[in-house]
Amino acid sequence: MLRSHLSTCLLLSCLASAVFYSSCYKDKGYYNYKNTLREFEGSSYDFLKSQQGIYDSFLLALDRVNLADSLKKGDYTVFAPTNASFQQAFEDLNTLRKTQDRPLQYIANVPLNDLDSLVCRYIIRGKFSGDSMAQQDGRDIPAIRYGYMMHGKLNYSNAEGYVEGGPSFITFSDTKGVVYTRQWSNVNTVALDIKTTNGFVNVLERDHLFGFDALISHVNPTFSKPHTGVPIWVPGIIGLDQYDLGGERVAYHDNDASNNGGKYRTGEGVDIENSGEGGFDVGWTAAYEWMNYSVNVADTGTYKVLVRAASPDNNGALHLEIDDKPGHFTNITGSMRVPGTGGYQNYTDVEATVRLDQPGLHTIRMIYEYANYNLRFIKIMPVGRPYPVPGFVPVEDFDPGGEGVAYHDNDASNNGGRWRPGEGVDIEFSGEGGGYDVGWTNAGEWIEYTIDVKKTGVYNLDVRVGSPNDPGDGSRFHVEFDGKDETGPLVCPKTGGWTNWTDIRTSVYLSEGIHKMRFFEETGGYNIKGFLFNPIH
Repeated sequence: MLRSHLSTCLLLSCLASAVFYSSCYKDKGYYNYKNTLREFEGSSYDFLKSQQGIYDSFLLALDRVNLADSLKKGDYTVFAPTNASFQQAFEDLNTLRKTQDRPLQYIANVPLNDLDSLVCRYIIRGKFSGDSMAQQDGRDIPAIRYGYMMHGKLNYSNAEGYVEGGPSFITFSDTKGVVYTRQWSNVNTVALDIKTTNGFVNVLERDHLFGFDALISHVNPTFSKPHTGVPIWVPGIIGLDQYDLGGERVAYHDNDASNNGGKYRTGEGVDIENSGEGGFDVGWTAAYEWMNYSVNVADTGTYKVLVRAASPDNNGALHLEIDDKPGHFTNITGSMRVPGTGGYQNYTDVEATVRLDQPGLHTIRMIYEYANYNLRFIKIMPVGRPYPVPGFVPVEDFDPGGEGVAYHDNDASNNGGRWRPGEGVDIEFSGEGGGYDVGWTNAGEWIEYTIDVKKTGVYNLDVRVGSPNDPGDGSRFHVEFDGKDETGPLVCPKTGGWTNWTDIRTSVYLSEGIHKMRFFEETGGYNIKGFLFNPIH
């Protein structure tokens, strides 16, 4: 039931119906809006639903990201994009995708994570009227999820010869987390403070593009981006389940759109399943499929590359490429033959030696030449020299020398039986992200590494550990450099499992050159995966 009307009728022109596909306009966008409402007896969701032909696309998006119930019951302020916003945004997106010969995307099939992050910008946690944003600088307002901050500022238009003598409107902004207003993306409202039983609805102008200007960069980036937001250090471990973000033909190419293994990254096309060695593997491989991995090459030089692979056949082949310049890839391994191992879960290491002459940020691409194999991870190790710092030092690559020289372990056997089975350090296969970890830790045990610090300075040291145990008075360790404890006692928290990893951060000052690093177990009860050094600038 409507209680009152806006003082003036706002009429926005209607796009000709011939422009749209009548059978799927909710998905592609449509616009025909006339607002005369001021107060609505019903929830914000009910209001949007009642305006037929205006917010259908927004409602479809809300349903996909499971926010419809929130707008029925919770207290929220909505900045509602109309169907026209969605139509123009997806037309721009698909124009680019057509030129790249990629499948078209709409609300119904755009990656859910991307749609979620965009839709959440339009729903503000709490009830905020326009007057509450009347401060000179406006105010920050929290989006419904992820702690993302938007910004609202009440302004007045000019009318009848008076500056700011016209109707009020809100400038709604995506700040992108920066303080410089010139970098914000802004949109104005054409109707504001439509009061519902559980909040306010504001209508955005028709030429606003859904997602502000982020839709194409989110859904259709030109270059892939790191899966975790941070490039993987080389040398180190590249878990093949950790391929880049960006989607089909940007971060990977797969011959079908579904994840046939149904594990881990289920909304994408790479086929991931549980591995018999723990963690995940990529399977259902086919010739000419590929995956990208954003990396940070710590140092130039020669490296040994090991690809963990399994196959029932004897004729598989793949190779690795690296971008020696943007958009251009060079084969660095040559064809790597994958032998028959007796089954898809009987793994072996396929080796190559590569030379990397350009340090810094790069993309490594794995390409299947002839594929009928499963793949777990890539291990890249420096040849004839220590691991460089900054960079990642895998826990299993401790110094040679044996018991009492390179390590001390309370028993002589490798209880995990992996990587260096003839030595006493207890090494097993790791979980998500691939590689190895050291377990069966006990008080007084230690492991030693030689590292090469490339530049004097202070470094963040992240020790990657995991444990199902409450630390209590235990789960302690420290890190020594050249015989001196530089970290003091560090504690592994309860992470939920032996291979549920967390990083324990401390800082250390290191001078340029070669150093001995010792990981010392003050108590046991945790697993260790490795050591990550990043400079503090």
